[in-house]
Amino acid sequence: MINSAITEDGGLRERKRLLTRAAICTTARQLTTDKGLSGFTVEELCEQVGVSRRTFFNYFPSKEDAVLGQSDDHRPDDLIEDFLASAGTLPLLEALVEFAAAAGGRLAITREEFAQLHAVIQREPQLLVKLFGDSAVKQKEFAALIARRENLAADDPRAIMAAQLIGHLAWQSTHAFFLGEDGPTFRHLLESHVDAAQYLFTSGAPRPSPEGTP
Repeated sequence: MINSAITEDGGLRERKRLLTRAAICTTARQLTTDKGLSGFTVEELCEQVGVSRRTFFNYFPSKEDAVLGQSDDHRPDDLIEDFLASAGTLPLLEALVEFAAAAGGRLAITREEFAQLHAVIQREPQLLVKLFGDSAVKQKEFAALIARRENLAADDPRAIMAAQLIGHLAWQSTHAFFLGEDGPTFRHLLESHVDAAQYLFTSGAPRPSPEGTP
């Protein structure tokens, strides 16, 4: 039998961890909005949040990562296992939508926080370089995961294109969800974007011949 005190204590620790992480991100974004990214130090950020420098670096490797809310402590290992296990039972596109929808449903960010992050990037556009640089690494890793599921070479263009396409559709859905009014769920928006993309390939329109060919 599971000791309920241990379970409750573990749950409290996790909630405290998430609250600390959120406080660091929110404060980092507010300081960036007020002073610019170079206008404050990690020590000043820690002082405002009420954590030590060591605690900060337990959550984020840099000030920029804190502003973007990026870290490696939210790898969805269970979703990855489900994605790989679905090979042979679900078509790839359906499995990708399920993976992205489940991952999107776990986004620990509110509409207000997303709007704040959007405003920060408007002020400090160089953060986009880091954001998309990190995204490129994750996209490459995701392509390798798709290739593994489909028994393809890691650099197979089909796996790369699948990762790029679902990544773009997920981003568009995330943007629409957080910047829009309350309404459609993230899953609904994602499925709508996937349906729109499918139309491009299933509309039956003939592909134009390259210039100079019959």
